[in-house]
Amino acid sequence: MTCREIEPLLNARLDEELDAAGLAEVDRHLADCRVCAGQYAALEKLHHEIAAVDLRYVAPATLEQKIEEGLPRQDPAKERIGNSRFPIGWWRAAAVAAALVAGILAFHYAPRMGDSEMSEVGQEILDSHLRSLQVEHPVDVASSDQHTVKPWFQGKTSFSPPTPDLSKEGFDLVGGRLEVLRQQPAAAIVYKRRQHVISLYIAPSNDATIGIESQDVHGYHLLHWSQAGINYWAVSDVSPEDLRIFANLIRGGR
Repeated sequence: MTCREIEPLLNARLDEELDAAGLAEVDRHLADCRVCAGQYAALEKLHHEIAAVDLRYVAPATLEQKIEEGLPRQDPAKERIGNSRFPIGWWRAAAVAAALVAGILAFHYAPRMGDSEMSEVGQEILDSHLRSLQVEHPVDVASSDQHTVKPWFQGKTSFSPPTPDLSKEGFDLVGGRLEVLRQQPAAAIVYKRRQHVISLYIAPSNDATIGIESQDVHGYHLLHWSQAGINYWAVSDVSPEDLRIFANLIRGGR
């Protein structure tokens, strides 16, 4: 089986949903393919991290009181519904319970919501970044010289990716590699901040200039912005402050 055929089976392998024949075929491929093995290792790590997260949420004692105060006041007399009589207080309690559930769901899921296109691309970029950390050579052209890395992309992409020397600011250029995002050629420029790897993904864009947008996923931080017809995504497990400093240096030092 090819890497493209194996990729959708990796989650099934992780969730133990494959039959014996399918499991054996996937395992044979993983034993021979370092890229897919790295991707599976990243999925496995993410699976363990999610399992370790305590998602329980206890609503503060003041939340019910605030919801109660926000409900319209009604006559405490009983009202008729069909052939039965229910106290108004019963409906107030049900409304409070529903609001509590909605509040808890909003608390957990609101940080994961956002522009759907951004989320899809962000996940694709994070997966690519994690795969690059699993392989022995995370770049196609290894050099700390911007005049070596930048020309390497000529003829491989329709744009010239910025590769500024940021070593004085503490971001060391490692090299670059060719990537594919949304089925289009893209550049990945790799930097290091101490022991942390930063991947800067660059691809053409039809969008207007937009400021920095951020996403955080299980310890990894992703910044996205667009300027001069180019989309940029910076991803790393470096501190959010350092990643934003890096992004601002790229934005100002193209």
